[in-house]
Amino acid sequence: MILHPGGTELTEEAARLGGFKKGDKILDVGCGDGSGMSFLAGLGLEMTGCDVSKEMVKRAREAGLDVIETDGLEIDLPSLSFDGAIAECSLSLMDRHGELFHELYCLLKKGSRLVITDLYDRMPDPERVAQNRAEALKYLNTRRKDGECGEVAAPSPVRLDGLFIAEELILMLEETGFSVKLFSDKTKLLLDFGAQILMDFGSFEKWAESVPGDCVFCKSKPGKNAGYFLLVAEKR
Repeated sequence: MILHPGGTELTEEAARLGGFKKGDKILDVGCGDGSGMSFLAGLGLEMTGCDVSKEMVKRAREAGLDVIETDGLEIDLPSLSFDGAIAECSLSLMDRHGELFHELYCLLKKGSRLVITDLYDRMPDPERVAQNRAEALKYLNTRRKDGECGEVAAPSPVRLDGLFIAEELILMLEETGFSVKLFSDKTKLLLDFGAQILMDFGSFEKWAESVPGDCVFCKSKPGKNAGYFLLVAEKR
């Protein structure tokens, strides 16, 4: 069961825009239980996944999928080993995006593409964006003390209130060494997704009770300015 707006149709579109071809080695970042991986494998792609959730990794492996348990910052795989990467509704739940994009840059072959679908703020407050960027960069550039290490959520200069800031995300990808080829608004899919949930379950709370406990998308509570996007970035 693929739990994101657009379902398998958007996943297939993402693979097409990513230039993924039969036999290509593709990394699914934040793969969950591997439903998306299974669908893409059915298109002839050689899939590897990674996810931070022990439960989701267990489910994916039980389905016979190749999945690594990691937060994405240290993916123990050879550099230049993938023909593409995809992240469907997963990156907005992660921290330290700069480090994550550098890791993906190293894993991808030159000319390979990273495809992202996720939530973003369609009308961000410029002052809050600037303040968020400054605070995040100050934190990330400050030397840590022993007591500050461990699993601590880090602020992200490209995400605010759980939503990506499109301009900041594109800038970070470009600075990492990617060229952003496409940013497409898919908000209608998000609205249709929400309307279908209300029609089928009556409320988002009841729907959330019906999905796996470690499902990340259902924990998001987007506000009225929330949008949905598909982005394609190519490694230079």
